[in-house]
Amino acid sequence: MRIKFSGVTKIFKPDIIALRDVHLDIEKGEFVYVVGPTGSGKSTLLRMITREVLSSKGTVSVGDMNLKKMRVSDIPYYRRDVGLVAQDFKLIPHLTVYENVSFVMEAMSVPSKMVEYRANKVIEQVGLWRRRFMNPPQLSGGEQQRVAIARALANSPSLFVADEPTGNLDFRTSAEVMKILMSINAGGVTVLMTTHNQYIVNTYRQRVVELDAGKVVRDERAGGYAPDDHL
Repeated sequence: MRIKFSGVTKIFKPDIIALRDVHLDIEKGEFVYVVGPTGSGKSTLLRMITREVLSSKGTVSVGDMNLKKMRVSDIPYYRRDVGLVAQDFKLIPHLTVYENVSFVMEAMSVPSKMVEYRANKVIEQVGLWRRRFMNPPQLSGGEQQRVAIARALANSPSLFVADEPTGNLDFRTSAEVMKILMSINAGGVTVLMTTHNQYIVNTYRQRVVELDAGKVVRDERAGGYAPDDHL
């Protein structure tokens, strides 16, 4: 799905400006890193796309939808087409890998045969087939991250949003997660990812949008983590 920010400002009470006059146009099927220091507005930008927060000024559009004008009753249907991976995984510890992935679809009243098919498909896609009956506490951090990715993919989203998906992972595990994300993008899914991982950005070159104090200060095709990170 195409994403468009048109003059977006977000002010949290009493006077915290998280985003300042952001103009951003992301085409369908792009892979975009959002980088910048802590507090620069990265997570706020993602939360606007998932319709968790609304802009104070300007508009955010995803596909042909103006998120500010979206009816509350339409939000759950919209989010079915947006796969979200949060920093803390948000897995249910007493459920198995399979149950964590299938739970979201069951809550949306997806037919049981389709739940089984989709859950098994994405679990295999992220390389956790042999661990599908294990619980999150039995898995490594990287494996838990892959469960979170599988769950986000279960509804075959057109847009995949990942907030620091490699933030707490080692080098090798981060590379494994990135291969999964690149594969998702190769299938035509728009991927938006916040990160502080300089190595990942410089190795897997994609479009880079840099924020600083809520402003877009750089928008570079096949960019590095910093402007001077050249190939």
